[in-house]
Amino acid sequence: MDGPTALRQRLPDGVRRAGATLLEHLVALPALPILVAVAVAARVRRPSRRGRPRVVWGPEPILSYAHWSRALRKAGYESETVMHSVYPINRREDFDVLYEDLAPAGWAFLLAPYRAFARALFRADVFQHHYSGGFLSGTPLWRVEAELLHLAGARVVNQAHGNDAYLSSQIADLSLRHALLTSYPALARSESRTRRRVDYWTARSDCTFGGLQMDGLGRWDVLPCSVATIEVEGWRRRTPYSRGDGRDGGTVRIAHAPNHRGFKGSEFIIDAVKQLRAEGLDVELVLLERVQNAEVRHMFSGEVDILVEQIIATGYAMNGVEGMAAGLPVLANLEDDALTAVLRRFSYLDECPILSATPETVRDRLRALVTSPDLRERLGRAGAAYAAKYHSDETAQYLYGSIYRRIWNREEIVLLDLFHPLKSDYNRSRPRVEHGLVRNRLPADVAVEAT
Repeated sequence: MDGPTALRQRLPDGVRRAGATLLEHLVALPALPILVAVAVAARVRRPSRRGRPRVVWGPEPILSYAHWSRALRKAGYESETVMHSVYPINRREDFDVLYEDLAPAGWAFLLAPYRAFARALFRADVFQHHYSGGFLSGTPLWRVEAELLHLAGARVVNQAHGNDAYLSSQIADLSLRHALLTSYPALARSESRTRRRVDYWTARSDCTFGGLQMDGLGRWDVLPCSVATIEVEGWRRRTPYSRGDGRDGGTVRIAHAPNHRGFKGSEFIIDAVKQLRAEGLDVELVLLERVQNAEVRHMFSGEVDILVEQIIATGYAMNGVEGMAAGLPVLANLEDDALTAVLRRFSYLDECPILSATPETVRDRLRALVTSPDLRERLGRAGAAYAAKYHSDETAQYLYGSIYRRIWNREEIVLLDLFHPLKSDYNRSRPRVEHGLVRNRLPADVAVEAT
């Protein structure tokens, strides 16, 4: 191991942090005028806005970036992912370029962000990243990243994905705030830093949105229910639906894939399954924790019957989309009407076949699915149709393609209406997904609520 990385590892933590900060500022001072010159040169060489923009994604190694980049390439875009590292649950081949490819060993943490940024200025027209920022987000120059991009004639799209935009004190749901404190204890302590980044990009981004993550965000330019998209065909169910009913019909297997148990309410899910077993139901909980995405896909293809995604936070994310694409009935928390109403009125949430569940209702919702193979199959088939309609490569191409036509080609597109139930040609391009739920509850549960 060469360079400053080896030296840092031999120093005490406090000295290491102070030394790293000093090194970063020493590098940033000469880097700024160099990047200004590079931005001007890139602007001169930037192609006409009449064609499709070139796109770069990064630097946070989010698997969705790889999905979206691949989907755009299928539609004829030049698109590349450049990441600072790889998470353990993903693979090196998921991404195109890593920071370690851009700087000598031991120097990547210090030099690669600048190399990645300068390189992308000549290779991309649209920069896609989250609220923490792009390639300069970990450097002292993060405060001028948007200005440098616009100086270069580039455009930037950012979207919330989690801790980059969660402002703890602004989260209305105190249970969610508590769950975040449980799983991400540093989140609240870094709120002032997060707020600075959110405010910075809210004011300077060419397009920004958050899906179901809206607390603390004053602006969104597009309103999808969830930004997660996948290659649906690769997740499609290959086996018949099980007729198990937890009694004489056989075991029903319930999958749950927590990255952080507290955030997803895993303890309540585990307890609910124990209670169902105590009732005499033949059920098994399959915990898919810290496993490769390929293993999750294998299990979803026919090894499990139900997926419980998350029951604390309102919404669903990538794992829920994967479950629906695989034809599994999915449980997630969609109870907060104050948050979900805007997505029912102005987006496609009413077509979503996820069965809503909370810590208080997850046992009953699971019992309904375990004991009714027909209900599982109906919701599973509706989920597959919903994923194909709203979470496929085609959806990504429509979403990002429309954004680019607006911010790059300057077409008069009303982005806020992209998924409007009454205005969107895309929504009407396929049959409405029918599932029999009412506000993501079983009709019988809604009737009980009304009494």
